[in-house]
Amino acid sequence: MKYLALLFVPIFLLFAGWQYNDPDPILWGITYLIPAYVAWRAFQGRFNREMLVVLLIWSAGWAISSWSQMTSYEGFFTANAGLAMKTPNQELAREASGLGICAMAYGLFLVMSSRKETLRSVI
Repeated sequence: MKYLALLFVPIFLLFAGWQYNDPDPILWGITYLIPAYVAWRAFQGRFNREMLVVLLIWSAGWAISSWSQMTSYEGFFTANAGLAMKTPNQELAREASGLGICAMAYGLFLVMSSRKETLRSVI
């Protein structure tokens, strides 16, 4: 599990890097740099459970909110433009999915932290 956290570090750094051409790159860059940092700390075995709970609720709530703002699901890609944003619905679908990935990572780190606490209490 420890190395799964390490795998998340470059993934979230890559997500943050892809935000350079986004209309609001600072917001989304920071949104992906936070889980990269949390993943690094999880790899080190250093958890802040309260922070993980807050980040999990925040990212899951934001993902649900973004997904619910779509008027219709149009997919993530446009046939001719690839990753270029063609419609607001595609942008909302991508944002909601990215936030969902963050929420799943925070949930995984929360499970990792509880396992560490369980091991600590046994010893």
